[in-house]
Amino acid sequence: MILSTVKEEKLAALLGRWLIFEIEIWITNKIEPDAVSWSNFFRVGVMRHNEILSRVPVKSIRAVRSTCKNWNLITKYERFANKHIDKATASERDKEFLVIAGDYLFSLNLNETHNRKFDLSINHRGISIAQEHSDRTVFIAQAFLSQGLLLCVWRNVIDNRSRLLVWNPYWGKNRWIECPMTYCLYEWFAFGYDKSSGRHKILRFSSNNGDRYMEIYDLSSDSWRTLDAASDINTIKYMESGLSLKGNTYWYAIDYETEDCFLHYFDFTRERFENRLPLPQPPSSYSYAQVNISLSSVKEEKLAVLFSPRGRFVIDIWVTNKTEPDAVSWSYFFKVETTQHLSGFLFENFLIDEEKKVIVIFDIYGGANNAYTISGETGHFRKVDLRQSPYKRPYRLVGCYIPSSVQI
Repeated sequence: MILSTVKEEKLAALLGRWLIFEIEIWITNKIEPDAVSWSNFFRVGVMRHNEILSRVPVKSIRAVRSTCKNWNLITKYERFANKHIDKATASERDKEFLVIAGDYLFSLNLNETHNRKFDLSINHRGISIAQEHSDRTVFIAQAFLSQGLLLCVWRNVIDNRSRLLVWNPYWGKNRWIECPMTYCLYEWFAFGYDKSSGRHKILRFSSNNGDRYMEIYDLSSDSWRTLDAASDINTIKYMESGLSLKGNTYWYAIDYETEDCFLHYFDFTRERFENRLPLPQPPSSYSYAQVNISLSSVKEEKLAVLFSPRGRFVIDIWVTNKTEPDAVSWSYFFKVETTQHLSGFLFENFLIDEEKKVIVIFDIYGGANNAYTISGETGHFRKVDLRQSPYKRPYRLVGCYIPSSVQI
């Protein structure tokens, strides 16, 4: 505050609210020995810092925070964060995908894949998500993205122990979580949230010599508890790491006895595995055992499934119309027939842009790290330049990134 006078008759006070770049002038009405009254003279609101910062792209906010202490403080207010995220255009939010390579997290933007001059290179100025003493004995076994929060399951190849990392890329904050000491031969994780309360949870289900264990971790209480829920994890095989969508985690699974293929999922609101849901039919004359199958999501709103008959140059994509506890319906998205040899693609990971009918597939066969965009309208293949990343471990898709102000 700065004091001044008005014609030696009144006091004037200048108040600077520098965080929002606002100046107010107050002038006294009267000054008495035991009392003083003020009236607001005027307020000047030059473009506020938060108005400037709200125009910063979401992916650049971390760099902006390191530029100025005041900006760092402003951007960490939840009110600003919500406004900033809401202001992000749909084209920016829905085309940003997160990809993990080794110990680093990268972004891949599909916003201009229709432009032949567009640089499809993955930005390799990634963010380290490694443990403090990461080495070749630990690796990321599973990764999930749910409402802007990233879960990485780090697995130690020596003692088979897991350690969990939950991270909010928007805030740049993380939490390391120790798993229960239960020894197991088989261990799997899932990530989602309670749709009634918004609380994020982690499911750990494991098996050892026929004994089953299920525990759930609540981020709000920072604690594990045993979960008594019906499960048939001893009779089915999960073919992929799992996919988080609308609070649930989904898997493409196979029944050991019947060899039936289906969609299986865990509901974090009800805290239970729900009924098996049907997958769409694979290409004609092929059985599920004869095709590569992979799951992905569309803007965290829909499920997508990819079929590719082994030894053929065909890709079929299906997308859900609705996904309910006891029902799911699928619509045929597109079919690509190409002369490109597909035998090297495991199709473990793929991205999908529903509007432009474009997918990205990652070739991880034999440790290679290659990726291609495929047009559903023309069948045209375009190689994504991975710039010979120094991170030799295979790429692992996380999913479509929509930033969140959720606190960890």
